[in-house]
Amino acid sequence: MNVLGSTSYGKVPKVFLGNKEEMQFHIHDFAKLKQEKGAYIVTENVKAHGHLWMLRIYPRGVAWSNTDNVDFSMFCEAEKSNSDPVVGKYMIRTKTSYGKEGKFGSRTGKRYAAFFFGELARTDVIENDCNDNGTLTISVDLEIATEKNPIWFPRLLTQGDNNNIGVQLYRSIETTSDVTFLVGSILKTKFKVHKSILAIRCKELYELVVTEEESSNHDDNEGETKAIFLPDFGELVFERLLEFIYMDKVPKLKENDTDVAKSILHAANRFGCTNLKLYIESVLVEKFLVPSNAIALLFLADSYSCALLKEAAMNMYASKFTDVMESSKEDWTRLKESNDLLVELLLHTNNPGGRKKYSSVVENDDGDTLEDVDDFDVTSLRERLEKANLDVDGSRQILVERWKTYLRPGNNDNENQSKRQRIE
Repeated sequence: MNVLGSTSYGKVPKVFLGNKEEMQFHIHDFAKLKQEKGAYIVTENVKAHGHLWMLRIYPRGVAWSNTDNVDFSMFCEAEKSNSDPVVGKYMIRTKTSYGKEGKFGSRTGKRYAAFFFGELARTDVIENDCNDNGTLTISVDLEIATEKNPIWFPRLLTQGDNNNIGVQLYRSIETTSDVTFLVGSILKTKFKVHKSILAIRCKELYELVVTEEESSNHDDNEGETKAIFLPDFGELVFERLLEFIYMDKVPKLKENDTDVAKSILHAANRFGCTNLKLYIESVLVEKFLVPSNAIALLFLADSYSCALLKEAAMNMYASKFTDVMESSKEDWTRLKESNDLLVELLLHTNNPGGRKKYSSVVENDDGDTLEDVDDFDVTSLRERLEKANLDVDGSRQILVERWKTYLRPGNNDNENQSKRQRIE
């Protein structure tokens, strides 16, 4: 059964997506530190995942410890918030020792704390973990839970309705069609179509029909359907395109159908079937995006202005860049030759605190400001644009400007939409 639409209510739960970042704290002349048991030193802040972190080190252990250990506690300098807490897990390690993975929670005040006690003997740390200059390096692998946003899908028509005019026309296509396509370079499979359907649902393909008819030298053959040759498209892809145009029937794609999905996306983009393009884009994000094809799909998304797919591909690179680079070396080499896209990807990766976030259109209904819009991710933008009956296709920059235009005072579309919502 195909999902025709979805929505959600309440705050999206946070999950760990593997986006680890490493921090290092260097303690010089560690063996010479004079602090007694229970006393500690505090490092300067290090920034990771958009927050500032510091490490508190007890060179001879916490006050209640019965052994001569080195103990640590780590603090996040973030505003304590019950509505949006910082949730994370960490691994504290030295050159030779790995601690147990732990999670941190909140404490009184404006800090979040994590504790690492009773694991490292002081003598072992001095002998094995300090370098020749006496410097102890403490590494912290940190992962912050983030909201796993719902994947946006375009709103589709209700399917399976025998009274649907598109379904009826599709069933009568052999007797009521008025244009014919020959698809494929070898078989040249014949497909009969109605121009009126194309005019409404696939405008670029309709324009092609009009252009071909205007340039035809056989206009005197009145009553004959016009045969238009499309050698660059496969028969299967064109059939799926027509099924969607007439009936909103979405293609059923298996896990190894990545190339089929990309071909359908190409056809939908080429012929102006925007809803099919948007649907396939969402399917690529949901089912097919993996580290090995993230760069290839980034190129595809950039070429066709698929904002959702582009954002998802960049997020995957940011969270799993080693896997992406090692599994797609040819694509990575090609990316290095594309300066603009490479710069955009590196800026996205190196500024985790500035990455765009999901904001539910349900929870923040009509509360947006122009300043908010720049922080929205693509799903947040498309949900709002769709609700306002505005175009949801285009690059992220286009979507941002489109929503800002809608929000600006004096915008007639905004005022009319507000009136309609009050009436409803």
